Amino acid sequence: MGDPWESPAGEAQQPSREGSKRSGSWAWMGKESGMATIKAGPGATAYSNVDVLPLPPDRRTWGKTTFVFFWISTAINIAEWSGAAASLALGLTVGQAILVNAISTIIITIALVVNGHGGGKWHVPFAIINRASWGMYGGQMVKVLIGSLWPSFYNMKNHFPSDIGMETNDFVGFIIFYVLSVPIFMLKPERYRLPAILSSFAAIVAAFSIFIWALAKQRGGGPLFSAPAAVTGVPRLRGAQLGWVMMRCITSGIGGWAGGILYQSDFSRYARRSGDQLWGQIFAIPVCLLGSNILGIVATSCARGFYPEEPLLWKIYDLLAAVQRHEGPGARAAVFFAALAFVASQLSVTVIACGVVGGMDLAALLPRYLNIRRGSFVVAIVGICINPWRILNTANSFISAMSSYAIFLAPLTGIMVADYHFLRGRRLKLSHLYMPNTSSDYWFWHGINWRAPIAWVLGVWPHLPGFAATVTPDKVQVNSTWINVYYLSWPLAFCISASVWMALNTLWPPPGVGEVDDESDDVSVDEKSPGFEEGL
Repeated sequence: MGDPWESPAGEAQQPSREGSKRSGSWAWMGKESGMATIKAGPGATAYSNVDVLPLPPDRRTWGKTTFVFFWISTAINIAEWSGAAASLALGLTVGQAILVNAISTIIITIALVVNGHGGGKWHVPFAIINRASWGMYGGQMVKVLIGSLWPSFYNMKNHFPSDIGMETNDFVGFIIFYVLSVPIFMLKPERYRLPAILSSFAAIVAAFSIFIWALAKQRGGGPLFSAPAAVTGVPRLRGAQLGWVMMRCITSGIGGWAGGILYQSDFSRYARRSGDQLWGQIFAIPVCLLGSNILGIVATSCARGFYPEEPLLWKIYDLLAAVQRHEGPGARAAVFFAALAFVASQLSVTVIACGVVGGMDLAALLPRYLNIRRGSFVVAIVGICINPWRILNTANSFISAMSSYAIFLAPLTGIMVADYHFLRGRRLKLSHLYMPNTSSDYWFWHGINWRAPIAWVLGVWPHLPGFAATVTPDKVQVNSTWINVYYLSWPLAFCISASVWMALNTLWPPPGVGEVDDESDDVSVDEKSPGFEEGL
C-alpha cells in the first residue's frame, strides 16, 4: 500500500508537461501512479477548464514555508481577535473563554488536516473531489485607518437611515476595502507567497504591539480577570447553563472555519509535495488561532480597565478608534500602522480564503464560462449584495452568524470525510471525475448521487428549529432542547451525515470504490474558447 500520505506519483515520477506554450495544453501522465492522462487545451467544457483539472508541477508552488506564512496571514485577523473576546460578553470568564477557544482550535486543526489530504495527494480542488460523493453536477479597519489620517472622517455626516446597520463613513471604508481587493484578485493563487509573507509579518507585529501596550498601560490583566460579572452585567454562569454557553462558543469558533475546513483541498492542491500542507495546518494554525484568541481576550479586558466609560471593546477596530480618541494626536501614527497591518491581514482572508476559493468553486460549477479570476469577481459582487454589516454589530449576532455556517457546512464535511477516507480509502479515479456521461463511476443517477442529499438533509434538519429561534428570537420560540441541539451543530451534524453516508453506501454500494485509474484511461478537454485564459 505504501504511505497513504504520499503522492501516488512518488518523488521520482512527476507528471509531464506536453504541448507548446502557444497552445497552453498540458497532460497528466503516470504509468505507475494510478493516475489517468488528462489533457487540457486553452478552452473549456461544461465540466473542465485548466483551473479545475489536476495542477501540473509548475503551478504547484507552495512549499512548507509558504503554507506556514499563508496560515499566519489568515489566522491572525479581525474575526479571530473579536470572536474570542465576544464570548466574554456572553458571561464566560477569561479562563473559560480561553478553554473553549483551545478546544475549538484543536478540532479545527484535526479537521483541516483530514479534509486537506485529498488536495495535497491528487492536486484537484474540493469541488472536484466532491464529485466522487455528490456526482458531476474589512471595511471597518479601513475606516480606522482613514480616521487616523483625517480625524474628521469619524464625524462625517451620516446619510443612511438607522436601520441600515452602518453609517456613511463605514460604507466608504467598505467600498475602499473592496477596491483594494480587486488587484489581488488578478493574481493566480500560486503567486501568493510574497503577499502571504508580508501580511503575516505585519499582522504579528501589530497584534503583539497592541497586546503589550494594553498590558503595560493597565499594569495587569484588567477587570475581566478579577470581576467579569460586574463588567459584562451577566451573572456568573454555573452548571448546565455554563456548559451550554461554552458549547455554543466552541461551535461558533469551529463555525468560523467551517468553510475553510470544507474547501481545504482548494489550498492544499498547490503543495509541491504531498504533505507540505501539514506544516501550516499543524503548527501555524493552532498557534496563531489560539494566540489571536488570547491576545484579543486580554486586550479587551485591559481596555475595559483604562477606558471604563467605553462599551466592551471586543472588536479590534473599535479598540483602535478608542485609542485615538483617548490618547490624543500622538497616537494617530500608531493607530494608522496597526490598522494598516490588519487591513493587509483582512485582505489575505477576503481575497484568498473567500474570493479565490469561491472563484475556484464557481469555476468547477460553470467551467465553460468561469475561471478562478472571474469567479472571484462574482463572489466580490455577491459579498456586497448580502449586506454583511447587518449581522456583525453585536456579540450575540456575531456568534450566531459564525455558528450558522456550521449547520449547513458540517454535514457536507462529514459526507466528504466519510467518502474519501473511509469508503474509498483515499483512492480516486481522476479521469472519471471529468467524464460527463454514464461511463463515469461518479455519474450515478443522471449525474447526481441520491445518497448525498439524503445524508445532508438528515444532518441539517435537527438544528434548524434552534437556528431559527436564535437568529429571529422575536418571531420564533422553541423548546430549550432545540436550542441546545443547535449549540452542538458542527460536531453533531458532522457525525450524523457521516454515519448516514456510510450506512447508505454499505446497503447500496456505489461503483468504483477503492479503484484508481488504469494506464489506458484518457480524458481530453479540447473545446476551444479563445481568450479564456487570457485577461479575465
